[in-house]
Amino acid sequence: MNNVEIRDEFWGVIIKDRDMDLYTCRRLLKGEEIEVAFMPDEDDLHEIIENAKEIFARIEENDMAFREYAADEVLNHYREYIVEGTSITKEQIVNRMQLESFSVGSGKSFDLSYHDDGICGNHIIMVFVDEHGEPCGVDIAG
Repeated sequence: MNNVEIRDEFWGVIIKDRDMDLYTCRRLLKGEEIEVAFMPDEDDLHEIIENAKEIFARIEENDMAFREYAADEVLNHYREYIVEGTSITKEQIVNRMQLESFSVGSGKSFDLSYHDDGICGNHIIMVFVDEHGEPCGVDIAG
């Protein structure tokens, strides 16, 4: 089966995953390459791609706030995942987290995936952001 490709002026080449109804591309954010995943359900893929441009700008502006929210949640609710010891600070977590990807479906909500730099045993720190651009949850995955 051939890959389906969509060319977009902002995103470049977006490729459909062979096994899932998922489309991805790579994009630089603050000098680092991240993956962007577009997840259409019944919604128009092109509308999701357009909405993701606004979300990308929101991530650029608020990345530090999202990382600070995640660090608070990790320290308050996920301490059992921390392998760096009890003395790690919020600032250390924030500075070591590295955005790997974000995913967007219908609406304005999105999910961020941060590499933990070994803080939580090389798990992914997921940050969920609501339709208003406010972080609303954290999970440790992987």
